[in-house]
Amino acid sequence: MKIVKYEELKKYNYNDYVWYGCYGSNINYDRFMLYIKGDNSGIYSSSEGCEDKSEPLESKKYIYNCPIYFAGESKRWTGGMAFLDYMNDGKSYGRIYKIKMSQFKSVLKQEDNLPFIKFTSIKKLDEILNEPSDRYIDVIKKGLISCGYDFSEEESKKYFKNGERC
Repeated sequence: MKIVKYEELKKYNYNDYVWYGCYGSNINYDRFMLYIKGDNSGIYSSSEGCEDKSEPLESKKYIYNCPIYFAGESKRWTGGMAFLDYMNDGKSYGRIYKIKMSQFKSVLKQEDNLPFIKFTSIKKLDEILNEPSDRYIDVIKKGLISCGYDFSEEESKKYFKNGERC
């Protein structure tokens, strides 16, 4: 799978298909579809959703070659949010969706509620770690199960515990 830099996104047509990779709550198909179809409650995403409300052409599990960690404070989930730790070896369990570029851009906008600008923290990882809420973990667990990942209770606790590496 090719990683595309932000500057390269301009070359894609709105109707081109791209793979959208996720490892947090969007691994849960029902949760992800709130971004596509809209969320009447407005709690989890924009009530309008994407202009193009078609379902992903395909979705499948995807393993990232780095561990997951939880940091910051999500207003939506009231706890730490999932991030990939590219500085360390390990694995994180995710899902990829084949969606249109127009949907991808809309999902990013709904996720951030801001324009498409990304930045990283200059703080040390141990200064920003924050345990995720049980509600957030439950949504991710349901997504992992629906993708076909099989965790024992012990493996699950380790996966969602900051500082533990799979």
